[in-house]
Amino acid sequence: MALSFLRSQPLLAAPPPGPDGSLSFFDGALLVWNTTAPDGSSFTSRQLFKANSPHTGRGRESTATPPEHWHLEQVETLEVLEGTMTYLLDGVESTAKPGDKVVVQPGQVHTFWSGSDQDLLMQATTTGGASGAGFDDSFVRNFYGYLSSCVAAGVAPSPFQVFRFLDSAGVAVAAPLGLGRVMNVALGSIGGGLLLGYRTEYPEFAAAK
Repeated sequence: MALSFLRSQPLLAAPPPGPDGSLSFFDGALLVWNTTAPDGSSFTSRQLFKANSPHTGRGRESTATPPEHWHLEQVETLEVLEGTMTYLLDGVESTAKPGDKVVVQPGQVHTFWSGSDQDLLMQATTTGGASGAGFDDSFVRNFYGYLSSCVAAGVAPSPFQVFRFLDSAGVAVAAPLGLGRVMNVALGSIGGGLLLGYRTEYPEFAAAK
């Protein structure tokens, strides 16, 4: 972290927990419930995207909409519980309704967002990942916690921090010639981690013990 003095960091704010066990991001626009299987074989993040917020209710332009990305090792299953989910899978746009499941294999480029003027309740479940890196409770807490803190502070997220998170989770953005993985290493691991000192986990976002 030789250049850590150049690092820009907003005031990190812990997501307030709800009485139902949820975590609240973007001033309550996104509620998240995370569950990890006892044997660690799967992780599920149930997420409620409120329709009346620019952070979750503006379709693909919403703050909380993931960029087009792919998972290096994990299989991800997206399931709609309430509302309508619009998603892209390998460039094809489709719609999912309650009861529908979308299975995303490693390497498949995808993203999703709320596809109606109603709240969207969905869950993402990941399995696999031999290296141990993946979409998990720590990633969700830190990634959304950081973005939510940036919004509250009125500052743009650091791409170095964002790629640091993505690299730690085995997630790469869609980019020509497979450069998403290269960007993870160059901007995330080397630039963000080694040079600027960005972390993959912050105590403000840690689960209560």
